[in-house]
Amino acid sequence: MAESNELCSLTSSDGVFKKKNSEKQFELWNEIMEYQRSHPEKVYYIRSRFFTFTEKWSDEENWMFLDEYESREDFDKGMKTVKEDPEFAKLSDEFFPKWVFIIVAGSRTHEYWTEVEKLKVEPPPKK
Repeated sequence: MAESNELCSLTSSDGVFKKKNSEKQFELWNEIMEYQRSHPEKVYYIRSRFFTFTEKWSDEENWMFLDEYESREDFDKGMKTVKEDPEFAKLSDEFFPKWVFIIVAGSRTHEYWTEVEKLKVEPPPKK
């Protein structure tokens, strides 16, 4: 198998939130994403996407984001930027204290995944 820095990589983070906090969750993440949109030089992922899942009967909502990177090296550069860039660090320092109050305790995960490229399927674009 190839080295992980030669493959596409994903980081995923998810958490559970009360439905009543859905708008607040959106607002907090939107602030972070707007910053990233306006500072593409500080972003090393190919794309970032958010997903939600809610059972109809539940008062909780699952949120997940996926950041896709060309390589582990790009992921490491991105994490270094988040920690060392003064503007990015300030934004993170302001974000997490607000976010921790709306997430269901113990529900946050953050994982790093490496693609098994030999199993990839990329169908041609539909006409």
